[in-house]
Amino acid sequence: MSNTVFRSRLTLVCLALMSIPVSAFGDKPAPAPSSCVVVGYVMLSTYTASPGTSVGVFGKVTNCASGKKRFTVVISSTSGCGVETIISSSRIAFAGGQTLLVSSPCVIAPDTCAGPMQVNVSVYDGSTLLGGGSTILTIQ
Repeated sequence: MSNTVFRSRLTLVCLALMSIPVSAFGDKPAPAPSSCVVVGYVMLSTYTASPGTSVGVFGKVTNCASGKKRFTVVISSTSGCGVETIISSSRIAFAGGQTLLVSSPCVIAPDTCAGPMQVNVSVYDGSTLLGGGSTILTIQ
């Protein structure tokens, strides 16, 4: 195909596209699916533990949006002395309306102070906290 024929066809295509009204393309892009999360509960394998032992942490997380989303689920604890520890952090894909059980082992550090320890399950979309739940673990 010669350059002249190619340029002629390209010009016709461009003119055809320019003649289509802008309204035919829609005024606004489709909105992104909104983020919606419900943390149904946070449970432990035992609610009383000693330093140096392990405890299972479980959380029920639901994507209440209709579309597929990826969330960061963080399991953390705060001891009675105020020391915060990240137990686990995972990026998880949820289908619309899907509920997943998230879990992680938590080893209680040998130097953890006695008293109540708050165990949290928090769900983030990027840096935005969408929801969370917590329960208390008693350290003896």
